[in-house]
Formats: sequence, structure tokens, C-alpha cells
Amino acid sequence: MRRDASSGHPQAFADSVLPVMEAGQAVLVDNDHEIDHGVWLEPATGHTPGNVVVNLRSGEDHAVLSGDVIHHPIQLVRPEWSSRACEDRPLSRQTRCAFIERYADTNTLIAPAHFASPSLGYIVHQNDHYGYRDA
Repeated sequence: MRRDASSGHPQAFADSVLPVMEAGQAVLVDNDHEIDHGVWLEPATGHTPGNVVVNLRSGEDHAVLSGDVIHHPIQLVRPEWSSRACEDRPLSRQTRCAFIERYADTNTLIAPAHFASPSLGYIVHQNDHYGYRDA
């Protein structure tokens, strides 16, 4: 994570990140850090520098908190569409497409940060595109 507002979102940085860092409460880790057994980060580049998804595993159960990889269900139909907040649109598109293909038609529960509630569900093939099935 950058320690300044040069990432392109200075207001969000000043509002949400800088106070935590200045209070000495931030713990900086690599983007593939294992938080605990069954909980680890995985790089999800393109949206913003340092963007990650959070994986949760217990036995055979797996869930992914997808964060900013997918902002809206329409991106399952049109994964090439990036949000205007994506700093590197080609890279965010590549990451999103790989994420969708990796988890489509699997038992991996997806927890998107930006979908309307209830948002837990599964990525599924629907004819010639992808869709979302609520859990």
C-alpha cells in the first residue's frame, strides 16, 4: 500500500487509510499473506494497487470475498466492462475474467462487496455468458 494519496483516490486514502496508519494500527502484509489457517489473501490486480481477494476454507468448503474484482452482476455478462474506479482497466478485466472462469460452476461461495443484498452466491454459466445464483 502506498503511504500517500498518489494512488488516484486521495479523499478515500485521507478518510479511511491514513488515520489508521497514523494511529499505528496498520499491519502491512504481502498480497499473498496467510492470515490464519484457512484464511489467506490472494492478489487481484487492476482495480487499485495492492487489491486482493480474501479466501476462506474449512474442510471442503471454500468462499472468496471478491472485494473490488466485480462491482456489479452485469460484469458477469460483460466481464470486459470495468468500473470507472479501476485504475488499470485492461488488468482489472484480465483479473475479473480469470476470477470468473476459475470459480464458475464450482462449489466456491462468492461474497461480492458491491452486489445488492443478499449477495452471497455462485458464479454459473448461463447460455453464452455467466450469471449469478444466490446461495
